[in-house]
Amino acid sequence: MDPNQSAVIAALRHNPEGSANDKSCQYTTRTSARSLSQGTYGSLGTTEDIFIAVDVTESSPLLEKATPALPTLNHTKDCLNWRSVCLLVMCVCALGLAAYLLWRQTQLPGLGYRLSLIGHDIWSDRKLYGKGRLLDPLAVVSVYFTHTESEGCTEDCLELLHRLQQQQRPEELPYNFLIAGDCQAFEARGWQYESSYGELPQATSLVVAFVGNFSQRPPSVCQLQTAQALLLESLKRRRIQPEYRLHMVGQAEAVQQQLQRWPRYAGGEVE
Repeated sequence: MDPNQSAVIAALRHNPEGSANDKSCQYTTRTSARSLSQGTYGSLGTTEDIFIAVDVTESSPLLEKATPALPTLNHTKDCLNWRSVCLLVMCVCALGLAAYLLWRQTQLPGLGYRLSLIGHDIWSDRKLYGKGRLLDPLAVVSVYFTHTESEGCTEDCLELLHRLQQQQRPEELPYNFLIAGDCQAFEARGWQYESSYGELPQATSLVVAFVGNFSQRPPSVCQLQTAQALLLESLKRRRIQPEYRLHMVGQAEAVQQQLQRWPRYAGGEVE
């Protein structure tokens, strides 16, 4: 071991604390540092005799930046607060939408109506093509309700309608639609052709007949609901004008009493 190595080892053994605080003891010369690196560790004795002092100086700035700064607690609280506010806003919007839909449903009771409409070609063998005047939907501003003044039905209504057709040979029934007691609407002349009922303004109206005699008793709830659904379907298909009016024709006082409770009822038989 050369004299430079002996001097460094002696300084580390006798004054380890001082070597950590005194910058002059950090491998005093380049020669001593080089001699240590070139010597064998076995010649320095046991590892307990070795003390390494690390001093943070301007030559080692990375040691000051080794520990990253932790995020502040206030930042975490701000994130949680914003999430809570967003969740609250979403809940309020959902409640508002539900309240609006409920209000719309109460304002439009027929919003979810159901209509069972039997087409003319399905139930009738009468031919309409070329045998009636076409109906202009832009001109339809009136809907007239009446009754067939016949027996009613809750079952086998199709058979009853065929018997009514026999009384009108060779023409089709004079109505645009019929509403039977089985809660179905049957298309007679439909939206396509004018009715042939009495002295009504046929070019500007639809005629709907309840199947049965309703001079004394009103149509069933089911028939009335089907009539309302037919009106809504006519509006949906743009077959009547939005400002349409309801009227009563024929001697069906019980039907008239029901129509008086409906909006757009104008009364009177013929305008």
